[in-house]
Amino acid sequence: MTDLVIANGTVVLPEGTTTADILIEGEKIKAIVDPGTGTGDRVIDATGRIVLPGGVDPHVHLLVGFMGQRSVYDFETGGIAALRGGTTSIVDFALQRRGKSMLAGLAHRRKQADPVVTVDYGLHLIATDVNDDTLAELAGLRAAGVSSLKVYTVYEEDGLKLEDGQLYRLMQQAAKDDLMIVLHAENAGIVEALRAEAIAKGHTEPRWHALTRPPISEIEAVSRAILFSEDTGCGVHILHLVAKGALPLVEAARKRGSKITAETCTHFLALTDEALEREDGHNFILSPPLRDADNQAALWQALARSVLSAVTSDEVSYSAAAKAMGLPSFADVANGAPGIEIRLPMLYTLGVDQGRISLDQFARLTSTWPADIFGIGDRKGRIAPGYDADIAILNPGRRQVISPDSDYGDIGYNPYSGMEVTGMIDTTLLRGRVVVENGEFLGEAGQGRFLERGTAVRPDLP
Repeated sequence: MTDLVIANGTVVLPEGTTTADILIEGEKIKAIVDPGTGTGDRVIDATGRIVLPGGVDPHVHLLVGFMGQRSVYDFETGGIAALRGGTTSIVDFALQRRGKSMLAGLAHRRKQADPVVTVDYGLHLIATDVNDDTLAELAGLRAAGVSSLKVYTVYEEDGLKLEDGQLYRLMQQAAKDDLMIVLHAENAGIVEALRAEAIAKGHTEPRWHALTRPPISEIEAVSRAILFSEDTGCGVHILHLVAKGALPLVEAARKRGSKITAETCTHFLALTDEALEREDGHNFILSPPLRDADNQAALWQALARSVLSAVTSDEVSYSAAAKAMGLPSFADVANGAPGIEIRLPMLYTLGVDQGRISLDQFARLTSTWPADIFGIGDRKGRIAPGYDADIAILNPGRRQVISPDSDYGDIGYNPYSGMEVTGMIDTTLLRGRVVVENGEFLGEAGQGRFLERGTAVRPDLP
């Protein structure tokens, strides 16, 4: 007998997919046994369901303020949304304000999150001020369980951008202290020049957001990051990669053995820049911007070939009203879109159900590889004995047409409205406890834990 058995499901294991029972004792997975042989105090019959490792989303923005707007989701409600979508672990961001301490930024963020967080979480530290004092803090950050530094190469107007000299110096020290860089890669000079030119000519419609952030702005920044990484020995993870011209750079670097990984996001796989031509096109303003259908096809091919190592949400839950406040100019619309809840169902629908990726690849991209890259792969991201019993049970026969009402909370719009997903999450377990069942949250505020993260383990190209 054990505490809980998930019986007769199609279980995605590290070694492949099979039909099995999962035995859970306390917070951990005890054993994987033949289907129908497990006994426990409670049995969840997963016949006809797909049993996945709980999703790991290492790129989310909860309780965030940016461009004058505040997100709808905080660490409680955003965590519930994540759990409803089968995601059990996230990595959010702590901000170092210029002139302030990195460790103080970390302490502030944990004070915001720890009392109410509903999902297990880690933090990247956003570095905005590089000097002797802040570089000396990196070892302390590492000791506190933070193993990654977020860097922006744009958004000087918001006090976020690092210049090349600062970035290079940060990477030199990060390599010594065993931290990696997670990078928002866009060339600020190109973006700022094109944006100013467009606004001066009265080109303020949403489509100009993409036109003023052309692919070369991303490709150049990715190239620069790879060069810096190879020179300093500091690992770099490229966030929200969308420009297809950057994919060969990432692939070549990884084949050379460089410490480079990259992700793309759900919205880039589901939407194209045609959305910016819609009447509500401002709702699709995010950075880097949506690209065309040919570019999207290249991203899918890169996922299938394991050039990209993760699919993240880049969750930012600005309300419909908040997005509209930036009008009439694209330059004033808060960048970002919600997606933490729909990430797994959308990728399953467009990827597995439509034959672009396998079920095993799906689990690696949404859970296993993100866990490895961000230093929690020793306890998260796999259905295996000794691992946390973080599990998502997906019902491939459950279809849903997405609408604004699909979200947990009142965001007021959904970028995927009108799309039908073929596979929704019926049940989510967090450390052995059923916390979501048929969309109902069964947990409580504060149930999540801070994840002290270790050294990155980068997946190899096949």
